[in-house]
Amino acid sequence: MKLADFATADCLGLVLAHRQTSGSSNLKKGTILTAAMVAQLQKDGVTSMICAKPEDGDIHEDVAAERLARALSPTTVTFTRAATGRVNIRTLQRGIIRYDRALIRQLNEIDEAITFALVQHNQLLDAGQMAATLKIIPFFVAESSIIAVENLFVDRAAFSFHALRQCDFGLIQTRLAGQKDRLFSATQKVTEARLAQLGSRLVDSRICAHDRSVVAAEMRQAVAAGAEIILVCGGSAIIDRQDELPQALVLAGGEIDQFGLAVDPGNLLMVGKLGSDLGTHHVIGMPGCARSPKLNGLDWVLQLVLADIPLRRGELAEMAAGGLLMEIASRPMPRALVTSPNAKDKMAGILLAAGQSRRMGTVNKLLAPIAGKPLIRHAAEALVDAGLSPLIVVIGHEADKVASALDGLPVQLVFNADHAQGQASSVGVGVAALDANITDLLIALGDMPLLSAPLLEKLVQNHLDRDDHHRCITLPTSDGKRGNPVLWGKAFFPELAAMTGDSGGRQLLDDHQAVQNLVPCDDPAILRDVDTADALTVMLQEMATDHVIDQANNNEKP
Repeated sequence: MKLADFATADCLGLVLAHRQTSGSSNLKKGTILTAAMVAQLQKDGVTSMICAKPEDGDIHEDVAAERLARALSPTTVTFTRAATGRVNIRTLQRGIIRYDRALIRQLNEIDEAITFALVQHNQLLDAGQMAATLKIIPFFVAESSIIAVENLFVDRAAFSFHALRQCDFGLIQTRLAGQKDRLFSATQKVTEARLAQLGSRLVDSRICAHDRSVVAAEMRQAVAAGAEIILVCGGSAIIDRQDELPQALVLAGGEIDQFGLAVDPGNLLMVGKLGSDLGTHHVIGMPGCARSPKLNGLDWVLQLVLADIPLRRGELAEMAAGGLLMEIASRPMPRALVTSPNAKDKMAGILLAAGQSRRMGTVNKLLAPIAGKPLIRHAAEALVDAGLSPLIVVIGHEADKVASALDGLPVQLVFNADHAQGQASSVGVGVAALDANITDLLIALGDMPLLSAPLLEKLVQNHLDRDDHHRCITLPTSDGKRGNPVLWGKAFFPELAAMTGDSGGRQLLDDHQAVQNLVPCDDPAILRDVDTADALTVMLQEMATDHVIDQANNNEKP
């Protein structure tokens, strides 16, 4: 191709290199100049233009792009009509993309005029998503380069697309002493959602003792119940091939293919198989992190299984390159499957007020009178004044008294029957009470009476102003310390609902450090809660003093 400044009279059939605006003409870059266009340009006084002229053996960018797209694309995908030398290759259904990196590099080394880019190897795509793009850089490219690419793929595929098949799963959970029913129900809920995202379903779910002989029998029962693939989630994580769950598979007549995965989170995962009269069934020992909907090694293994990719040792070892590692989502689930943002953002509030105040002795700190009103009412009024609506207050311990302390406020009271199990259960109850149109959530503690409406409004505005707020966690900070309340985007609602124990959201914050939005606040209130009798005494004194000062100031006003 020759790119030069040509006399307008010589531009017939050439490609315009830059937009041309003159008189009645407004021609875009890339326009193939016709006789009528050239005549009008001459009439407008244009004497020369920079154009691209093909040389012998050159073909136009769009012709070249469509020709290569046909050569590179498998029949399981579709591609767009070429425009400006580009063809986008899209999927027809949900599945994963696979290719040889070295082969793709070899393709791109043939001619710098030809570029071919794909999503990550093994990335899961939904129907209609882009799998690859082919772009011819200049307006013309040598046909010899096109032939070289075509010859490279005479006996090889540039890439392959593997649609996911629908499959019926069984889930076996083992119980250790002291483990509560809600742990197992939450795990089942997360598992059902995980499988539904992949187009599959859970048809059998059972809970049994953490004993190899019992689990072996349950595996056989799961197969009889119609499970094609069996997931086993232990009350205790698998630590060795000799552990209970791997040995249960052996006892059931199956075999262990591999224990351990070079992916984090998801190291403690087992894959094996169990034969029956109905065929061979994959058995997957779930890592502990799979109780959470957060992307982990189990997701990648499930995608391979449903795409009918053999789980050979080398295949699993290849996951190490880009092996998750915190929030480095190099191969994320399709965004549409993770969260579907609402047309309008809506922030709700949850105020946690179900605790037993164990460190206070017999005193319920939330009911302690401060500056003329119960402690819990100070926090609730601040959230109401900040415009949090709906405002859900989770009550439990002395529920009637706490409800009375909030009498007259526009709040929605939700009772947590498991409040004695810890703060996480209250978070789950609150999240479960949210309407489907809620996109973001502020979670506040009932024992923080110093919070003010202006501070809360600042945090809400900062959070919602972010383009990524649906997948963001906003926290206030003071003197380098994280405080409360915490604001969560909708992408984290399933994890909040599945939390266990008394740690509240601390574990989730540690898991999602890369998506935290830290907002500096020159307000120590975000660090001041009431956990002990001494802290309550100090708080009473401070707020009583402030109340007296406020009263005096009001009395002085004319």
